[in-house]
Amino acid sequence: MHCLQAVPKMNNKQAIRFMMFALGSLLLGLLMSSCVNLKPKPDPVKLYALGPIESQPTHNTQRVAIYVARPDLPAYLDGKRLQYRNPNGEIDELGKARWAEPLEEGIARSVSEFLMAKQPVSGFYPWPNRVRDSSELLLKFYKLGALSDGTIRMVVDWELRDGVNIQQSGCFESSAIGWDQGNAESLVAGLNQALQQLAESLEEKF
Repeated sequence: MHCLQAVPKMNNKQAIRFMMFALGSLLLGLLMSSCVNLKPKPDPVKLYALGPIESQPTHNTQRVAIYVARPDLPAYLDGKRLQYRNPNGEIDELGKARWAEPLEEGIARSVSEFLMAKQPVSGFYPWPNRVRDSSELLLKFYKLGALSDGTIRMVVDWELRDGVNIQQSGCFESSAIGWDQGNAESLVAGLNQALQQLAESLEEKF
């Protein structure tokens, strides 16, 4: 005849601890299984940068090198969102499209890259100018961007300075440039075309 051993009874505190432990183990198991099944989702936001894909600097030493200073932009262009203006003045944004860098940095870099083909460039904002004999190019944009009518406009005053002295100055307005409304690639291409027109106009004057 076998003797049955008595099963020890748990008090209320032990029972509560056991239930909490079991519940915690169950939740942890569910969390781990859900993490294993998670798949990384691609970021829908695309980043864009201004300027040419390739730029070959000139070796012309007969021209004075130019440093492209920080451009002065309208306040509504602050930020990294690609945007355009409606006829009523409202600013609309292109969804899932962002600038890869602050716009003022991208403009300074792209203008310098477009100038490099014929004009020596000593540097551009935000990096400091380390060439003493270089001239500084100041750009003040009054209009820069796309409109909902399918055009891109750019109006900019420019100055070429040797220290505190103004060597040359002028105003440039881009020719007619079109873009496909709502298309980020088309907007970037149009802005690049306008900046290239600016650089080519400046090269003729320097």
